[in-house]
Amino acid sequence: MDPKVLALIGIGLRIFVFICLLIALVVIATDKLSLINGFKATFNDIHGYRYVLSVAVIGLAHTILQLGFSIYHVLTQNIPFWNGLPQVNYYADQVITWMLATGVGAGFAVSRELKSYVDSRTKKEFGDNDYGFFSPAIEEQKSLIDDFFNKATVATAILFLAFISMATLLLLSPFNRIKPTPLPAQDPEAQKSEAQSSQVQHTEAQSSEPPSS
Repeated sequence: MDPKVLALIGIGLRIFVFICLLIALVVIATDKLSLINGFKATFNDIHGYRYVLSVAVIGLAHTILQLGFSIYHVLTQNIPFWNGLPQVNYYADQVITWMLATGVGAGFAVSRELKSYVDSRTKKEFGDNDYGFFSPAIEEQKSLIDDFFNKATVATAILFLAFISMATLLLLSPFNRIKPTPLPAQDPEAQKSEAQSSQVQHTEAQSSEPPSS
């Protein structure tokens, strides 16, 4: 594929990653819980969600920087600063990709565990279905709690899209292609000596053959 086309595809993927990370950052940062009994919580009270936010912020900073380098390269066909920068950027992309993967795992795992814990506590306190006099209040509280966890799950899902895009970007990188190892160059004198040795062996073999009757 034409390197220029690959560069444009890379810019498009980075823009998509930027959009996903920005949305995930806004969603997780605005995730708040306020129950009718006065209990309040935010994403900052849960370590897993704080990690998701941190990954989104770091990913955004990295994507903005890489976008600048990529657009500059496409417009000028030059590499800024020094020639080794593209390879360093490739390894930086790998680090960010794995960070996004760990953020996705942390976000989904925390949401699942905490939601399961709240459900089990509710069933233990009030039973499976009928909450009696407290039914309306409990249902409302459960809905608020579910919305809190669901919002964090949405942010994590959007972070997952950013991870998939970064992984695709790594696959398209020229540094990810396996180049054939060139054969070692042989000394011309050695090649000439080898040819002479083969010719001598062939002559000796002919002279050693018995004459035909």
